[in-house]
Amino acid sequence: MRNSFILIITAGIVFLSSCKKDNSASNNNSSLPKTYTEDIRSSIIGNSLTTYDLSYDANGRLTALTAIPSPPTINFVYTYPAANKVTMDLYEGGVLNIHEIMWLNSSSWLDTTFQYDNAGDTTTEKYIYNGNKQVIQENIYNYSSSGTSLYNATYYTFDNLGNVVSSQDNQGVSISYTYYTNLPYTLKLGQSFLPTPINFIKTEIQNSGGSTETINHFYTFDGNNRLIEDSTYTAEVNLIAIKSYTY
Repeated sequence: MRNSFILIITAGIVFLSSCKKDNSASNNNSSLPKTYTEDIRSSIIGNSLTTYDLSYDANGRLTALTAIPSPPTINFVYTYPAANKVTMDLYEGGVLNIHEIMWLNSSSWLDTTFQYDNAGDTTTEKYIYNGNKQVIQENIYNYSSSGTSLYNATYYTFDNLGNVVSSQDNQGVSISYTYYTNLPYTLKLGQSFLPTPINFIKTEIQNSGGSTETINHFYTFDGNNRLIEDSTYTAEVNLIAIKSYTY
C-alpha cells in the first residue's frame, strides 16, 4: 500500500494544479523557503509540531527537507541523476524507510513513479495528461508475489483557468475545490517537475463513505508576496492545521 505523507511537498499536491509552469525559482533562491513548519491541533487526533530545514542545489532544486532539531527524526533527500529522473529517500530515525524513483516525460512533468519501503510494500504510479498538459488521471498499482494490481485510480477535472475543481477515485472518495481568484499561486518549493496551481485554494469539500469534511484555507503573505502561512480549519474533526514558511 502506498505510504502517504502529510507534507505538501510529496506528489499528492501535484494534481491541484494546472499546466502552467514557473521556473523562476531556479534563478532566485530568495523566493524559496528556508524552513517549513507544520502545526497540527486537534482534540480528536491530537497535536503535533514539526519544523523542517529546506536545502537546494545551485539550480534551485530541492535537495533535502530535514526535521529539526538535530538529529532529525524525519529526513527527505532528493537527487537528480538525469534530466528525466528524480529520486527521493525518506529516513525516519536515521533508517531508510521509503525509496522512490520519479521519471519525467518529454515535457519534464512527473510521469511515472516506483516506490518501495522497508516493510516490503512496492507501488508504482502512472500519470495521464490531456492535450493541455493537465493530469486527468492518476493510477496507483501494487506489486505482490501474485503479480501487479491496480490499487486505485483518481480522475481530475479542471476549470477554464486550469485549476482542479474536482477529483474522484475508485474507492469512493471525491473532493471538490474552490479558489481565491484574487490570489495567484506564488509558493515555490524547488520542484519544477511538479505543475503549480493558478490560484490558492479557498475550500476543499471531501466526501468519503457517506461522511463530508469541509476544509477552509486562510493565507498570510509577506511584503514580497511570499506565502508565510497557510491555515486550515476542519470543523468535522476539530482540526486546525497551520503550515508556515520562512525565507
